[in-house]
This record gives sequence, C-alpha cells and structure tokens, in this order.
Amino acid sequence: MSWLDPQRSQEPSGDTALRAELRSLLGMKPRNYFESEPTPELVALAEELRKEARRRNHTARRRSHWMLLAAALPLAVAFGGVSLWGIAQKHKAEDLASAMVQKEAELTRMAASARRAPVPEKSVQVQQPLLVSGRKQPKPATKGKELVIPIERPANVIPQDTQQVKAH
Repeated sequence: MSWLDPQRSQEPSGDTALRAELRSLLGMKPRNYFESEPTPELVALAEELRKEARRRNHTARRRSHWMLLAAALPLAVAFGGVSLWGIAQKHKAEDLASAMVQKEAELTRMAASARRAPVPEKSVQVQQPLLVSGRKQPKPATKGKELVIPIERPANVIPQDTQQVKAH
C-alpha cells in the first residue's frame, strides 16, 4: 500500500503499531524520506511557509468574475441601445399610424359633408362653356387610388423672346 493511499493516512493506530512491530522484527529501519531528522527549526520554517501560503490564498484577488463582467459590458450596452432604439421606433410608428387614422377619418367626414352639400348651378354653367371650346381637355387617367388634377394651359401664350418656327 502506498503512502498516497487515503486508507493508509487514515488507518487506525493499532494497525500503525502492528506495522512498526513487524518492521522491528524484520530488522528494517523506519522510512525517512529526508535522510535526516526534522529539527524544531525546520518544523517552525515549514509551519511559517504553510501560514504564508494560506494567507496568500486568502488575499489573492479573484478576477475571473470581474473580468467576465468587464468583457460583457460593451455587449450589454450595445443590446440595450438597440432595444431602446427599437422601442422608440415602435412608438413613432404607433403615433404615425394613429395620426393617419385620424386624417382618414377627417377626410371621410369631409367627403360625406361635400356629398350632402348642394352644388351651386352657376358653377356648372361656367364650366360648360370651357368644355364646349375647341380645345380638348385631357382625361384624367385613373390607376387605383391616384388622384389626377387636370391643368389648364392657355393655347396662344408665347413668350416674348421666342420665335415661332412651325405652325401647329
């Protein structure tokens, strides 16, 4: 059995005495690893070294947690910033959506009130001579929900600094 075996270091005193008696009967000397007897100075030095090692172990800084936290800090700041930006964008989109709903409600209310109001007859009579004139008005092209407003251009307006090259 080796000396490193835990059973050997914890063996009962009776077994240790029996082992010593067996050694003496065989004529063997007790094992001495250092080939010398430990002096009280060596024992005191060993005890001081053990105390110093224990003190250093207790006072040594444990940097592993702090270093891990320091390394994770930039990532936490980045994720926090991105999440705050996302929350701000969400609130902005919700505000714009509610404003758009309000505008649509206002437009439908205005359209309903315009349908209920009677159209004055004079405005219709004024628009008819324009349609009867020799000029063709472009028809508004309707694609989906686009609104096209026709623009009236005067036919014979020529800037003063230009020369007419070809007649229409």
